[in-house]
Amino acid sequence: MKRESDTGTGLEEPAAAPPGTGRGHVSRQDQPPPKARLLWNNVITMFGIFLVVMSVILLLTFGLFTILSPAANPYVDIVGFMVLPGILIMGVVIIPFGIFFRSWRLRRSDPTQHLEFRYPRFDLNDPNQRWAAKVVTVSTLFLLPLVGVSSYHGYHYTDSTEFCAKACHSVMEPQAVAHQNSPHARVTCAECHIGSGASWFVKSKLSGTRQVFATLRDTYSRPIPPAIHHLRPARETCEQCHWPEKFFGAQLVELARFASDEQNTPREINMLVNTGGGDESTGRLEGIHAHMALGNKIEYVAVDDALQDIPWVKMTDKAGRELIYRSDGRPSSDPVPQGQRRTIDCMDCHNRPAHKFRAPGNAVDLFLETGKIDNTLPFIKREAVKSMTQDYPDSETARTRIGAQLAEFYQREYPDVWNERRAAVNQAIDGVRQAYDRNFFPEMKVNWKTYPDNIGHMTSPGCFRCHEGRHVNQFGEIIRHDCDICHTFLNPVEGDGGLRFIKQGEFAHPYTLEGAHVNLRCNQCHETGSAPSPTCTGCHAHTDRFRRATLDTLASFNISPDPMADVVDCQGCHDLTEPTNIETIDTLCMDCHDDEYDRFEGMLGRWDAEIRQLMIRADDTVRGHHRQTLETLRRAGPLHNFEAARSILQELIADSAVAGGASPRDEHGREASRKEPVDDE
Repeated sequence: MKRESDTGTGLEEPAAAPPGTGRGHVSRQDQPPPKARLLWNNVITMFGIFLVVMSVILLLTFGLFTILSPAANPYVDIVGFMVLPGILIMGVVIIPFGIFFRSWRLRRSDPTQHLEFRYPRFDLNDPNQRWAAKVVTVSTLFLLPLVGVSSYHGYHYTDSTEFCAKACHSVMEPQAVAHQNSPHARVTCAECHIGSGASWFVKSKLSGTRQVFATLRDTYSRPIPPAIHHLRPARETCEQCHWPEKFFGAQLVELARFASDEQNTPREINMLVNTGGGDESTGRLEGIHAHMALGNKIEYVAVDDALQDIPWVKMTDKAGRELIYRSDGRPSSDPVPQGQRRTIDCMDCHNRPAHKFRAPGNAVDLFLETGKIDNTLPFIKREAVKSMTQDYPDSETARTRIGAQLAEFYQREYPDVWNERRAAVNQAIDGVRQAYDRNFFPEMKVNWKTYPDNIGHMTSPGCFRCHEGRHVNQFGEIIRHDCDICHTFLNPVEGDGGLRFIKQGEFAHPYTLEGAHVNLRCNQCHETGSAPSPTCTGCHAHTDRFRRATLDTLASFNISPDPMADVVDCQGCHDLTEPTNIETIDTLCMDCHDDEYDRFEGMLGRWDAEIRQLMIRADDTVRGHHRQTLETLRRAGPLHNFEAARSILQELIADSAVAGGASPRDEHGREASRKEPVDDE
C-alpha cells in the first residue's frame, strides 16, 4: 500500500533516483523529496500488533482475577504466567519480522532502493491519523468488557468438572460417571489431580500431551490406566481438607447385604473401624492411620502396574529403626526387588475416593436398600446380578438385554408376579439398568475389576496386599493380619424374653467355614462380584465342569468325563476336618476300595507324580495360545479328571515337538528325549 505522505511511522524507504542519474552526480539539494512508504502497514506486522494489544489486555484481566481469587488456580496460573506472555513475545517478534519482510520484497522488486529509519510522528491534526486513533479507541472500549466477561466465564469453565470430563476428555466417561455418584462430586478434577500452583499443572498437561494425540488418532488405551502413578503427593491435595492426624477413635460402619435366595434375605453388618489418629489432643495414638500419621515412614515395592503384588515393605519408626518385611522368601538383607517403589500416603489405600466402581452384588444391594429395587420380588438379587455380569458389546445392548432377561424370568417362573406386580418389575429393571450404567462401561472395557479398590479386602486384595501373613522381617516377625487390628464387629445376640443385644467380637460368617476355607481371604471368594452359592460348585464350578468335560476352553480336545463324576461328590474325597493333601485323600479312597488294596493303594500319588512330570515338560515346550490351556488345567486341578488331563498334556507336548519346540525337560530340569514315553509308575 502506498501513502503520499511524509508523516509515516516506522522504517521508510525513499523513492529511487531518476533514471540515468547517480547519487554521486546529483547533490542532495537537487534531489526531489523522497516519497515515504509505510513498511509497518502490512498484514504480518498488523497481526503482531493485534497479538501484543490483546495479550496485554488479557494479562491485565487475568492479573485482576489472580488478585481477587481467594486461592490459587492452576488454569489462571498457566494462562497468566505462560500462555499470555508467550503470545506477547510472539507478537513482539512478529512486528519487526513483518517490517523486514516487506522491505525485502521492496528491495527485491527494485534493488536501487535503500531504507532509512524515521521516528514515528503522531499528529492528530492529520485526518488519517485522527481516523486511526478513533478506530483504535472505539475498538478498545468495545473489546475490554467483551474480553473481561469471556475471560471470567472461561476461567470458571476451565476449572469445572464438565470441562475435564466432557469437553477435553470424552474418553473419561467411566471416571466422570463414578465421580458424579461419589462423595467427592463437588470437588473439581483439578483440585485432586493437579492441585494449586502452575508447576503441577504444567507437569500434568505435558504428561497428557501423548494422550491428546492418542485421543485424536483413536489409539488411546481401553481402559484408561489409573492416575496414581502421576498424582502429586496426597499431603498437597487430600490433606488440604482431610487431616489424618486429627482423626481418632473408631467409626461406625453399617452395611446392608441381601442373600441370593428367593426371599432376598437381608442381613446387616455393623462394625467399628479403628481409624485412630496421631494427635494426643484429640485421642489416643493408634489405629489404621498409624501407617502414616504417627511419625512412621512406610515404603513398599510393587512389581505390577496396579500396585497389587507387594513383595517388599520397609517400616522406619520415629527412632530411625528399620524393619524390612518380605513375602518372596528372601532374607531382608537381599537387594530390594525390581519394581515401583513408593512411600505410603492416603492414595495407597484410598485409591478410588472419587471413582469407585461397585461390584455387581454390592451395587444391587445398594439399590435394594434404598428401595430403587423392590426387595420383595422373588430372586431379584440373584437375577439382577446374573443379568449384569453377562458380556455385552456396548451399553445400549446391555440395557436392552437386561430388561429382556428379567422380564422373561418373571414371565416364565413367576407369572403371577409378572401379571399382578408389573410396575414393581419394571421399576426393578430400571434400577438394574441404572446400577449397570454406573459401574459397567463395555466400550472402555471398564467394570468393578478394572481398577482394584484398596479400601477393605472384599472384591480385591486391598489390605491383604501386605496383611496376608506372609511378610516376614529380619527378626522373624510377620505383618499382623488379625481381623481386630482394623475393625471390631457388633454381632446381634438374642437374649431372654426376645431381647436383642449387641456383642463385640469377630466377623460372623453367614455360612460355616471348615478346613482350608477358614483361612481363605475374603476376596478369594468374593472377587466375582457377589457372594457365591454356599456349595462346592458355588466356588469351584470350574473344577466341576472339568470333571464333567464341559469346559468350553477344552472342547477342542474331545475329552471324556471323569468316570466317578456322577458317582462320588466332593465330600467323598475331601474331608474338610482333615488336611488337604494326597495322603489324606488316598486314605479316603481306601475306605471304599479296601478289597482292591493292591490296585488302588497309592494310586493318587502315582497319578500326581505323572501329572507333575507332564506339566514340567509342557511348560518347557508349549508356546502360544496353548499356554492358556495349561493355566486352565492348573486352575481346575488335573487330578479331578486324570485321564483327560494326561491326554491333553500328551497332545500338547506332541504338537510342540512337531512344531519344532524346545526340547522338553524332566522334573529335575534335565533335557529329555521328545519320544520318551511317560512312566506309568
